[in-house]
Amino acid sequence: MGPRRRHLGVTAGSGVRTLGSKRMAREHRRRGRLRPEELAEAAVLGDVALILTLGGWWLPFGYVLYVAATVPFAALVVRRRLRAAVIATVAAGQVAFLMGGLIMEANLALIALAGITIGVAYRRGWGDLGTAALALVVTWLPTAVGTVAVLGVLSESRRLTLKQIDIGTRWARKLARRFGYDQLAQQGDRVVHWVIAHWWLVIPAAELFALVGSVLLARRVAIPALNRLDASFARPDPHDGDDHAGRDRSPAGTPGPVPVALESVRVRYPGAASDALSDVNLRVEPGTLVAVVGDNGSGKSTLARVLAGRPVAFGRVVRPGAAALGRAGGTAMVFQRPESQVLGVRVRDDVVWGMATAAGVDVAELLELVGLDGFGDRETSTLSGGELQRLAIAAALARRPALLVSDESTAMLDRTGRRDLTRLLRQLPARGTAVVHVTHHMGEAATADVVVALAGGRLVTVGSPLVVLGGEAGAAP
Repeated sequence: MGPRRRHLGVTAGSGVRTLGSKRMAREHRRRGRLRPEELAEAAVLGDVALILTLGGWWLPFGYVLYVAATVPFAALVVRRRLRAAVIATVAAGQVAFLMGGLIMEANLALIALAGITIGVAYRRGWGDLGTAALALVVTWLPTAVGTVAVLGVLSESRRLTLKQIDIGTRWARKLARRFGYDQLAQQGDRVVHWVIAHWWLVIPAAELFALVGSVLLARRVAIPALNRLDASFARPDPHDGDDHAGRDRSPAGTPGPVPVALESVRVRYPGAASDALSDVNLRVEPGTLVAVVGDNGSGKSTLARVLAGRPVAFGRVVRPGAAALGRAGGTAMVFQRPESQVLGVRVRDDVVWGMATAAGVDVAELLELVGLDGFGDRETSTLSGGELQRLAIAAALARRPALLVSDESTAMLDRTGRRDLTRLLRQLPARGTAVVHVTHHMGEAATADVVVALAGGRLVTVGSPLVVLGGEAGAAP
């Protein structure tokens, strides 16, 4: 394999169950205030759910949009603490009240409860039965108690509600009498009268079937979206960014993402029929450029997330410190759509966006390094796709990461943009940043120190570009 092989070696080992699953179970027990990124995500997803709810309120076939509105709340529970979903519900609920009154706010709250139920069940790996049981407690019970309490206290509202039940079923009884089914119509009268007399029992029972059925239907809609979310973005590590000595981290939370060794790592997303990664063993050394190649669905993005700090339930991920995603000296990620990572109005502002302090960051030098010399005062809205991607890398480098994970960051660029960005990634290991670059382009992989080939979630080959790519190693990026 030559000297390059030592940069990323394949190690043997048996499957070892780690603390990953316990760690995931502890994530929502973490104390402390919501962090800025949690609040921001709660605000965005809460607004998305509100828009879908409003559409369901005003448009025909609104039930479909109501079901879709549960997904943002479920996604928020999966990615963040339960508290973030509660904050999103309260904030979006106040806006719903201003736009549609108490009924609109109650409608949004009910959708949020369904989404929270789906998110909690997904995170715990529960199926339909577990989700239905949780829905009884989280969704149906507070709704039933609230309904009975309101109708019990507000007698006029109770009278109108029961009158609507009588009027809503009257046409069917009239139709039965018109066709000579008087006995059936009389039986219908008795049933309606019994329902009105026992409303405190019938209405909660009807809500039970309606709500649990709706949650299970919404779960069918949400699961594919949550699976894609897991495949596209690492779940944030709740302990990264914590100032205290963290659990499942190195002492004092010291960043140390490389060298990193994966030992018999296996990842399967909830509801998936097969592993996204299966029995993967590899090692990434500091100061190397590693290219990851493979067909769609081969596990490239999942591998990138594991290297960036995504917890695993099976196998071990060994590194000298914390992955420290987004922290100084830790791990940085760049994705294929840079517009999702560019937040500042001006270029120079975006480079240091979200940093506690910009002291010691030479913005001009970073912009020159990525080929944006003189762009500091430009508005980010005026940049091309390639320029936005360069800016995203500059912002990542401002944290001085020891590991940069590039998940198909060149996919949306033209040939010139890909060539320039590949050249930039090639320069970073010499500056002390190891790079893992996920790509479909064999020409880009040919510039790496080591190439990792995946197929069906399994590691097929690891070695130099000449060994792995063969004749494709000389292709242009």
